[in-house]
Amino acid sequence: MLYLSEFLVVNSAVGMILPIFLAQEAITPPPEVAEVDPATTGGGLIGYLILAFFCYKIYQKLNVENAWFAWIPILGTYINFKAADEEKPVLWTILACIPCINIIASIKLIMAWVTIFKKLNKSPWLLLICIIPFAAFFVFGYVAFT
Repeated sequence: MLYLSEFLVVNSAVGMILPIFLAQEAITPPPEVAEVDPATTGGGLIGYLILAFFCYKIYQKLNVENAWFAWIPILGTYINFKAADEEKPVLWTILACIPCINIIASIKLIMAWVTIFKKLNKSPWLLLICIIPFAAFFVFGYVAFT
């Protein structure tokens, strides 16, 4: 049986330890880090537009309806699953937006790209080259225009 005096001891111990576990310090980056570099932002946007253009051309080669979805971020994921003839492209697109679960959806997305490469009679091993920085531009450009 827990007496009131024992409850107070337990409660005070938890009351002393709990703030340690819940303590959070607001970390603000130094001012020079907080600024946005326009050159980096523009480079990322240009890279996105180039890859979206290559994906658009790939979807056109596959005669996918609404290939222009490649230009819009979340719809690009949807059209990718659709081009690979996945059973539930809407479900996989939603799962790709949920943290932690998106790891499984990412694996499924890689499998979708393998299917797309096979449909275009390209080697799926080309996807491994995309691990190298900036190599995805060459791989997807090659697949889109050959």
